[in-house]
Amino acid sequence: MAHWSEKRTVYEGSILTVKSGRVVLDSGESVAFDIVEHAGGVAVVPLLGDDVLLVRQPRLAVEQDLLEIPAGKREAGDDDLEGRARAELEEETGYRAGRLVRAADFFVSPGFSTERIVVYLGFDLTHVGAHPEPTEEIDLVRLPLAEVRRMLAEGHFRDSKTIIGLYALLAHLDREHLSHE
Repeated sequence: MAHWSEKRTVYEGSILTVKSGRVVLDSGESVAFDIVEHAGGVAVVPLLGDDVLLVRQPRLAVEQDLLEIPAGKREAGDDDLEGRARAELEEETGYRAGRLVRAADFFVSPGFSTERIVVYLGFDLTHVGAHPEPTEEIDLVRLPLAEVRRMLAEGHFRDSKTIIGLYALLAHLDREHLSHE
C-alpha cells in the first residue's frame, strides 16, 4: 500500500485541515499528494408516521438551497456517534428519536478526504422543539414517503448523505415489509 514519504500541514481551519506532501506508491514511484482531513459527521433520516422530515438550508459552497436529512459535524474527540446524531436531529428538527437504527457508514470522497459520515434512521419521534445553532438557517420540510421515492427516482436530491440515507430508509422499510408477509 502507498505511504507518505513527507507530509506537512498547509492549511488548518475550523472545519478542515489540508495536508500536502509526497506519497510513495507500491511501484516505488514518488508522487505529490494532497489530503483533506475532516472530523466527519452523522446524519439522521427521521420518519414521522409515513413522512420523512427533511431540512432545507442554504449551502454557500454550491450556492444553492438544498433539501437534506438532518446532519452535523463530529466534534474533536466525540466518539458517541449515536449521541451526536440524537443532538443534531433535535437541534435541526425539534424531534427526539425513541429509536435510532444505524443504516450506513461511508467515506464522502476517499480519493482525497478523510470525511466519514454515519447515517441513522430515526423512529418513534417525539416533538420537543427545535434549537438550531445561530448560524443555521433551516426550514423543516415534511414529505410523504411516496413523494420521497418519486423525488429520488427523478434525481431531485443533490446531497450524497441525503441520497444514501433515503435509499437506506427505503431498503429498511422494504425489509420490514417483507419480514411481515
